Amino acid sequence: MAHVSGEHRFAAPPARVYELLTDPDVIASGIPAVRSHRIVDDDHWNAKVKPPLPLAPSVTIHFEVLDRRDDQHAALHAHGAGADATSTFDLAPDGDGTLMRWETEIHLSGILDRFAGSSLDAAAQRQAARMLDAVERRLAS
Repeated sequence: MAHVSGEHRFAAPPARVYELLTDPDVIASGIPAVRSHRIVDDDHWNAKVKPPLPLAPSVTIHFEVLDRRDDQHAALHAHGAGADATSTFDLAPDGDGTLMRWETEIHLSGILDRFAGSSLDAAAQRQAARMLDAVERRLAS
């Protein structure tokens, strides 16, 4: 299991940041191994992920928004292929921008658990940084 958390400041109002943090297109763009994604409804989507390993099959990861408090808080859950992750974020106005506090808990099972070892925390931190970068890119465009 890995548990990572942090804070990030965005130069945008909470409503815009919230919109991006719950947008399947933005989330998919922040995960490097995603090959495609399909939106089921406002709170559910699936992503086809191809792990960067020779002969590794593509897998489907299911995403769900568990809890929404518009412009303030959301909890998202992702599961599939031996991975189970729950992320939450809380947003607060901060001057002319937004302060986000976030945390993610990841559980692995099967072969993923055996291969991850102690590097899971570092990998989770890198993935969180990628996701924040995806939101920042979208804010800049």
